[in-house]
Amino acid sequence: MTEVLSALIPSVVAAGAVVYGIVKLVRSDAAGLRTAREPRENPPDSEVAEKPHR
Repeated sequence: MTEVLSALIPSVVAAGAVVYGIVKLVRSDAAGLRTAREPRENPPDSEVAEKPHR
């Protein structure tokens, strides 16, 4: 039984790392799409057009 477990552990660890990486990548891409799709409530000062001074 321990021989089987010790043979499977590296494969399980590698598969878990791949799944974790894919989930992290998909979530970060989805977050980027979500922020690009939704308009900002309060844009930063650099994006706010300043009124001309007279």
